[in-house]
Amino acid sequence: MSSTLELTGDLMDIASYPQWVVDVVGRTSELKNEVLDHPIFALMQEGRLSQEQAHAFLLNGWPVVEQFPQYMAMNLTKLSWGRSEGQDMARRFLTRNLRVEQNHANYWVDWAAGHGLTKEDLLADKQTPEALALSHWCWRSSHGDSLAVGMAATNYAIEGVTGEWAGFVCSTDDYANGFEESTRKSSMRWLHMHAKYDDTHPWEALQIVTALLGRHPASRDVYAIERAVGMSYRYFKLSLDECF
Repeated sequence: MSSTLELTGDLMDIASYPQWVVDVVGRTSELKNEVLDHPIFALMQEGRLSQEQAHAFLLNGWPVVEQFPQYMAMNLTKLSWGRSEGQDMARRFLTRNLRVEQNHANYWVDWAAGHGLTKEDLLADKQTPEALALSHWCWRSSHGDSLAVGMAATNYAIEGVTGEWAGFVCSTDDYANGFEESTRKSSMRWLHMHAKYDDTHPWEALQIVTALLGRHPASRDVYAIERAVGMSYRYFKLSLDECF
């Protein structure tokens, strides 16, 4: 199916998408805002995050960051070349971004080091079950759900909301100024990489989901996308709550 059939305007304008996509984004917006409005990000942006909270955030977020290339690889195995334009778009997207995501894991290690955490600390598996719920959900969806649902849960929902909260944190220099000048650049690299306001990755994922399902998908397929996006936001918030 041609992606141009599905989009009537700019990639990053929700009005360009079919009505069912607009409705899914609208119905999950409240859950998304619960992530964006979480007090952990306000504290971070204002440079008031305690060392204990920073450690909890970095430890709890590590499994998803470390496993994100694996989520993409699992979705890649669902593809067959030439079956549809949506599948070919997904293949290009996933293969292009796999190495990028691996680099992001290295940048997270540098961020953690800025708060005094070592790589060994990240690998010590000390997260609570609640903190691990998001990574378990992303793994389950990427492994067991359809390509459209798996990409909606991870590349659209998780990557999209992360770009927005990272942009919020980086909107002032207060958090960055809390790091020693000698390590500030490396400590902030992960955040700066995700805070690009022109980042098209989540929108490209949404375009792929649209191309895979078409303009008038079955109601059960729409429900599956909406549920996956909502679950990603719910589990994300649960992991953030564990920082307190």
